[in-house]
Parts: sequence; structure tokens; C-alpha cells
Amino acid sequence: MTSYEQRVSLLEFLHQKPGVTLPDVPEAPEPLEGLIRNVFDELHRSKDRLRQQVTVLEAQNKDLKEYPHVVAHDLQDSLTVLILVADLVGGRPDLEREELEDYLLQIKSTAYEMKEIIENLLLFAEVSKVEAPLEAVQMDRVVARVKDRLSYAIKEHQAQIILPEAWPQAIGYGPWIEEVWANYVSNAIKYGGQPPRVELGASSWSDGMLRFWTRDNGPGIPPVAHQRLFTPFDQINRLSGPRHGLGLWIVHNIVEKLGGQVGVESEVGQGSLFFFTLPGESSSSAQNLL
Repeated sequence: MTSYEQRVSLLEFLHQKPGVTLPDVPEAPEPLEGLIRNVFDELHRSKDRLRQQVTVLEAQNKDLKEYPHVVAHDLQDSLTVLILVADLVGGRPDLEREELEDYLLQIKSTAYEMKEIIENLLLFAEVSKVEAPLEAVQMDRVVARVKDRLSYAIKEHQAQIILPEAWPQAIGYGPWIEEVWANYVSNAIKYGGQPPRVELGASSWSDGMLRFWTRDNGPGIPPVAHQRLFTPFDQINRLSGPRHGLGLWIVHNIVEKLGGQVGVESEVGQGSLFFFTLPGESSSSAQNLL
């Protein structure tokens, strides 16, 4: 029984008592009660939204605090290699030309690693602050640009890159998706078999989402390490294997901001499949993002 009905019942009871004067009763208090109820419902919704925003901001703040430490650690490692190689070259005036070329190649390779770290730093800063314009992505063009960027590594490692005949239409932001593919393909070349065989593909996923993936012929990754791969402090790989951590962490941030998810499927000795999902052009997720 509503409060209004309760009041009416009380008034009817009093009306039966002699000498009782009935007060005026508002004709329709329900609209006021409904308004109050709507106000409180909206307050609850606002509180939930605020709680979600606080959670996101706390996570972003944690990322911002961790990132400088990770970057400094990786740059320090690269600088140490450069110093050691420079000391070796400077202390060996009788170096053979072949040895000198090997040392110079090491210096060049380390410099490229440092360049990649700095580019990742700039990309992370962009992803953290910028809202990307979402649109239909021409995935064939995005992947073609990635192949051009990695042409030297593909040639150096004699990698085989296998592409599908056609790509499904996804919603996202081309420049960021290019960085995701570049990271996945680069890792597959670096840590793949000898020579690397890298297959790219796409398939339908749940709720109209699309799953894009790379599959390599590398040594595989133990299941215990899967969850750590997309975190900034991937200690397992830093101590005993490929150092995927920093780039994959940025990949995770990019894909999450585009409304998708990332993951890996791998077992030791069976190669690795890294994937990311994006909304399909007609999916409800795409409509919500747009």
C-alpha cells in the first residue's frame, strides 16, 4: 500500500468518528512521489557512474606511476649495452673488420631498441590523453603499412608473412590499430621459429565483435605466464625469456580504449597466437562507441 493509500484509509477511519474535522487531502500526490523517486534513482546512478570513473582514474594513475620506472629500467639496460660495446671497441685497436662490423651491428640494434622504447612512451602518452575518432578501418591498408615498417626485420630474419584473402570490417582508429599489429608481428618475428612463419587472420567473435590474431611458430609460452604478458612488470619474461611486457601493455591499453580485449593462446613447443578484438561495423558495441 502506498503512503497516499495509507493516508486515505486513515481519513476514512476518522470520518466515522463524531466531531472529527477532516483535513484537505491533495488530489494526486503520486506525481510528487514519482518525482522524488526519480531524483533518488538518478542520484544512485550518478553515484555508480562516479564510482566507475574513480576506479578508471585510479587505474590510470597507477599506470602513470609505474610507466616511468619501466621505461627507465629498459633504457638503462640498453645504455649499459652501448657502453659495454663501446668500451670493447675502444679497448681493441686490433679488431678485425668482421668483429668490428658485429660490434657496430650490436650498437645499431640497441639504438633501435631505445628508439622503440621512446616511441612507445610517446604512444602511451597519446593513448592516455586523447580520445581517438572511431571509424571503419581498412584493415588491409593498415597491415600493408605494418609490413612496410617491418620490411627490414622481415628480410633480416627471412620471415614468412601469411595474410588472409580478405579482412572483415571493424570499427576503431587506424593509427592505433597499426601499432597493435606492429607489436604483434614484430614479436612474432623476433621470437618465432627459424625462420619465422607468421600468419595473420581474423574471425567472428561474441556479440558482433571481431577477433584479429597473429600465429607464430616459436617455442611457445607456458600458461602460467599468459596473464602477466600484458602487464608492465612481466618478470617471468624479463628473467627467462622474450621481453614482450612493455609493448604488450600499451597494446592492452589501446585495445581496451577502442572497446576490445587482448589475449594469448599458447603452450610450450606449440607456438603462440596473440589476438585482439574490435567491434564489427554493425555490432551493438560499435554503435555504443560511436
